[in-house]
Amino acid sequence: MKRSTLSRLLGLGLACAILLPAPPASAADNFPSRPLRFIVPLTQGSGSDSVTRFVAELVGKDLGQAAVVENRPGADTIIAVQSLLNAPADGYSILMISPSAMVINPLVNDKLPYNPRDIRPLAAAIRASAVLVTGANSPYKSFADVLAAARRKPHTVSLANYSYHYRLGGLQLQQMAGIDLNHIPYKGAAQVQTDLMGGAVDLALLDVGGALPLLRAGKLRPLAVTTRTRHPELPDVPTVRESGVANYELSVWIGFGVSSKTPEPIAQKLEASLLKALGTPEFRNFAARTAYAEVLAEPGKQMGTMIASERVRYGQLVKTYDVSAR
Repeated sequence: MKRSTLSRLLGLGLACAILLPAPPASAADNFPSRPLRFIVPLTQGSGSDSVTRFVAELVGKDLGQAAVVENRPGADTIIAVQSLLNAPADGYSILMISPSAMVINPLVNDKLPYNPRDIRPLAAAIRASAVLVTGANSPYKSFADVLAAARRKPHTVSLANYSYHYRLGGLQLQQMAGIDLNHIPYKGAAQVQTDLMGGAVDLALLDVGGALPLLRAGKLRPLAVTTRTRHPELPDVPTVRESGVANYELSVWIGFGVSSKTPEPIAQKLEASLLKALGTPEFRNFAARTAYAEVLAEPGKQMGTMIASERVRYGQLVKTYDVSAR
């Protein structure tokens, strides 16, 4: 081929290359370009709020944008969920999710204004233990004492609960232990703690992190922790399993999600950043020393499997005890 012909062909190829449009950019390439919003369905200062603020700061640094935390408590997390779903599905609004929003609300509320499928799980963050406690002046020195009293006089031992999660956990406990307790609903943990100390109620299931200050002050007495193994902050307190109720387990997890309509490349970018944050030594140290919790750091798909499993387990309890929204 003559040099002049070759030159013309090369020139034509270069011109065509210049005229061809560039491949479209991924939806996640320029994300985020403004601050992120983390929505918490609880009041400021709660353990879950503290965890979310710590994670939000790490994610913001990783993605190069500020991350603000907005507390939207009330209506059994429904207000916060609607805040997420009413916002544009662009990944800029991220919801802290828990069993309340994803598992229990759909089981007990037949007028729920959302479907849990509307939320795409991103990452499971932590799993916290619960502890069965009584007042410092209570006659119950051990969980064995509780079992004996409840079997001797059914419905006389009272168990306070301040959420559907703990109500169902208490129902499962009595079912597996073969006892009948007197379940008393409360609106919040603070009043439960006050009534425990005053002897107005016998027992309660509380977050370990929330109960620790009163346990250390000697104002409450721990009877058993609800996880498979003993809690590192309560090494002398046996598990419910050790105390005679085989296979019992109750824990509280939190994680993060976005609207299921969020473009998948953006959801994947957020998921990767969250998992990176949850895997840092800074977060693991925070979870152990401040939240007293186990770090999960599980991706959205694995979190979805966990949620589905819990729906089956709690669904059986809801049917057995006919639990519904009060």
